Amino acid sequence: MSPVREGLSAVAGEETFWARYTRARISRRRALQAGSIAATGAAAYALAGCSDGGSSSTEDPRPGSTVASGGADRPDLLNSAHPARAGGTYVTANSATFGTFDPHIGIATASAYFPRVYNLLLSQSPTRPEFTYLDLAEAFETPDEQTYVFTIRPGVRVAPNDLGVEERDIDGEDVRATLERIKTDSLTNQYSFASKYVESVTVDGASVTLKLTEPYAWFIPRISSYYNTIPPRELLADLSKINGAGAGGGPYRVFSVSENDRAIFQRNPNYYRRDDATGEQLPFIDELDVRVIFERNTQRTAFVDDQIQQYWPGDGREARSLGDVPIARDPVFSYISFCMNVDKPPFNDPRARRAVSRALNRQQFVDNIYAGDAQPNGLVHWPLGAYALPPDDLAATYQPYDPADARALVDALGGLKLPMIYPSETTIWEHDKHFPIFVEQMRGGGIEVEAQPLAFVTWISTFFDRQYDTNLALNQIYETPELPLLMHETNGPFGDGTYLIGLGDAEVDAAVAKANTTPDLDERIEAVLEAQRVIYSKDPACLPLVSPYQYIAYSRRLKNIPTGIGTTQWSLSTMWLDG
Repeated sequence: MSPVREGLSAVAGEETFWARYTRARISRRRALQAGSIAATGAAAYALAGCSDGGSSSTEDPRPGSTVASGGADRPDLLNSAHPARAGGTYVTANSATFGTFDPHIGIATASAYFPRVYNLLLSQSPTRPEFTYLDLAEAFETPDEQTYVFTIRPGVRVAPNDLGVEERDIDGEDVRATLERIKTDSLTNQYSFASKYVESVTVDGASVTLKLTEPYAWFIPRISSYYNTIPPRELLADLSKINGAGAGGGPYRVFSVSENDRAIFQRNPNYYRRDDATGEQLPFIDELDVRVIFERNTQRTAFVDDQIQQYWPGDGREARSLGDVPIARDPVFSYISFCMNVDKPPFNDPRARRAVSRALNRQQFVDNIYAGDAQPNGLVHWPLGAYALPPDDLAATYQPYDPADARALVDALGGLKLPMIYPSETTIWEHDKHFPIFVEQMRGGGIEVEAQPLAFVTWISTFFDRQYDTNLALNQIYETPELPLLMHETNGPFGDGTYLIGLGDAEVDAAVAKANTTPDLDERIEAVLEAQRVIYSKDPACLPLVSPYQYIAYSRRLKNIPTGIGTTQWSLSTMWLDG
């Protein structure tokens, strides 16, 4: 296979949310198993949304925005302006505390800054898999489907620090130390990935060779996770140093942290990268000042008064109410789904599963909860682009809304009742708004819902143990189709029967396995589409509903904001401040 070099690409993206939310209150084993797909969800949600609900509109919410389209293989630029100028302090706010700066353990606000302090080998955009940002690796090649050889970039130099780390180049031994830790330490966020798929890591000069245990379609997206950033190995030898501080070869270093108040990041004068247009050393912005502000109204006031330069509106209407400011509008990779336990009759009968599917009117969720600012999901949610089945095919063929057909199926079954657990007292992803609409839709299809509300911790434990008939479930942030497809595999997403299981169908299992082991991008897209068609032919037991959009508002003074590439934007440092 051909080597991949600067500006080119290879595969496609993933990440997620669930039990990290309640890690402190449920067993470590359960949290870690959920966390294997929860890897980036908590932080991504907290830092790229934090929405507490509200409706939106399909109308473009960006009256003050100028967007330079980057195309499929590069980011768009919001509020594009040239030439750039250096200097200034970028002030923003988050509604969660920082947590640890240990890049392999942290899950709170600090995690969004891991790629700004440390380095990734590379970051492939989850939304545009054609765009791969090469960072510590200046090139890589795949001699075979189980071997990846990364060429380490010279001159990626550790920032000045008082942590006892020499200002030296990050090298292959740092990569090996990181992957060996992730592979062997079950407390790390990416342990389930690395322990299963990384067989060995060898270093030969500037080359780092990773051998996989088996072909894995999503290796590049997984290694792109910001939980796989590479700190100097000296810090891994003494983890106490990176609880509230950090320094690596990224564009910034942690200058100071007050856990419940503020973190200051200062530019790394040793940073290797230069701006393509001007040749100037990056980053342009001297300092990042990150405040903790828990109240949304306080954040909004601070943004309007230009005390902070970034704010997350709750919806499109609020975004437009902010006036002439740049606003990014991006899809949310999470969703709510309805899951049936096929071990519990009558859900082992395809007619029961089909009746529920026919009674679902996803467009009603789009219209009533999001005022049109969302889209219906198939088995693979629409934010994943080419991996998702076309909307017209979903509506006409695979999951049509047909309450009359649902009632006929229910009559043939002699009635259908759904004993349904769900997490009560939560507004995450507007779950509380989905519930009454879902119940009413089932009634329209002749299906009775027996509601079983549970406290969040009890719900997730019941979900884990699969002690439910049906479940109106929160799902994590998925940035590849891997886990959404594995939900339909015989032993479920983790292969151990926890949370949910598939239909026990050999044809489904084979189709899902093919999708998750096909390295070639074009071939994998078709395999993912075909796997969904096969699952639909068997009447799936897990039915995603809709995924909405989210918004981020920026100060007019902030220029060249990368958008459209998901969390890969956290690795870029070409933004600049005017005035």
